[in-house]
Amino acid sequence: MSTPSTPTTKRSQQKANDQRALTTLALWLAWGISALAVFAMMARKGQVVDFILNDHTHVTWIIVGMFALGILVSLIQTMKLTGEWFRLYKLESVVMDKGLVTLSLSSHKHTVERFLIALQRITAVNGHPDLETLVDVEFASQHRISQFVSLLGNLMITLGLIGTVLGMTMTMNGLHSALGELGVNQELLLAGLRTAMNGMGTAFYTTLMGAVLGGVLLRVFAWITDGSINGLQDLLLRTCIVHAAADLKADQTRDLRLMEAQVDQLEQRFRLLNLAMQASREEMHYLRDEACLMHTEMLAMAEGNPVRKIATEHARYALSVRPGFFKRLFRE
Repeated sequence: MSTPSTPTTKRSQQKANDQRALTTLALWLAWGISALAVFAMMARKGQVVDFILNDHTHVTWIIVGMFALGILVSLIQTMKLTGEWFRLYKLESVVMDKGLVTLSLSSHKHTVERFLIALQRITAVNGHPDLETLVDVEFASQHRISQFVSLLGNLMITLGLIGTVLGMTMTMNGLHSALGELGVNQELLLAGLRTAMNGMGTAFYTTLMGAVLGGVLLRVFAWITDGSINGLQDLLLRTCIVHAAADLKADQTRDLRLMEAQVDQLEQRFRLLNLAMQASREEMHYLRDEACLMHTEMLAMAEGNPVRKIATEHARYALSVRPGFFKRLFRE
């Protein structure tokens, strides 16, 4: 027999869930700091930045640009997944207490909400939901984003190999030119050797940057987000199987719980309507009091007006002097 959870227990549980929800973002930031440290070490010891600025083939520029794009896409996805974790933990607590059929969802902002809404629609028509297939379909877009980041890493490795071939070609051409000018033209010999050295630098740096930035750093970012998606799927399936198993089976008990939930919603709406009517009644009383106060103040101002006093005295005087004047005037 399960004991009812106290508010203190719920708060501590919610705090623990919030901490677990930040795991994906914490891992991403930790690896991001490591990536910055690796790139700073490469820039300081390997003079990578100087070579990128002087790279005439622009292969390293493309590699850095793809790395920046992968980092941006991965960061946006990590923020969205963190929001998904927060939302799923809140929905899990609601499903644990009240069940799936009583869950009120109207927003399609989060993937977990779309999954639960689809599950409610299936159970409403007495269908037999395939949880694993449904969760794979709902999270397919998130998996595609992670695969895109991983694809960028593979393309960066390929670009590094292309840069290696290009650099070796430049080296061979420079050595061929230098050997052709050996003992003939010293300046052309030095130019050929310089071209060969630039080719070796291109081959080395493109391979290094493609392997480190794409093969190591970017792939780990993709692994972090992909692991977070798998964790969301596992937690969602566990919530449905453990806490919503009774709601997935069509029987009279589930229909009774659904009817009770609808009655509770109607009661809440009636209470809100009653509160709104009470607030409107109070506002009308306040408006009536203000109108009465305004009327009283207007009368007080009118009684104290000297023009009104003069007009009243003149009317009395006219009536006293010629009492039949106004009668004849109105009669005519």
